Amino acid sequence: MESKFRIKIDGKKVFGEGPCILLERVDKFGSLSKACEDLSMSYSKGWSIINNAEKLLNVKLLQTQIGGANGGGSHLTEDAKKLIRSYKDFTQEAEEILEEIFKKHF
Repeated sequence: MESKFRIKIDGKKVFGEGPCILLERVDKFGSLSKACEDLSMSYSKGWSIINNAEKLLNVKLLQTQIGGANGGGSHLTEDAKKLIRSYKDFTQEAEEILEEIFKKHF
């Protein structure tokens, strides 16, 4: 059995597995650009996903630093880390419950 969960607000997709993975890669690489490259995604697509989620959730997900001697980069905000944890905890719990229901009926 396979299930997918996404958060929608006013019918607009805000957060799900894809954005969660994108944020995790930003955390891993310290860069939205490198995260997008790793996921074979254009930077503009990645930026659009993050920007859309920030607007609809009314939270800042990335803290960015532009260029300079040490180069630029992006880091997750505490809100982003909390969102990832909550999403993963929710999906794990929901999948366990759905598995029980599935076994009950099939």
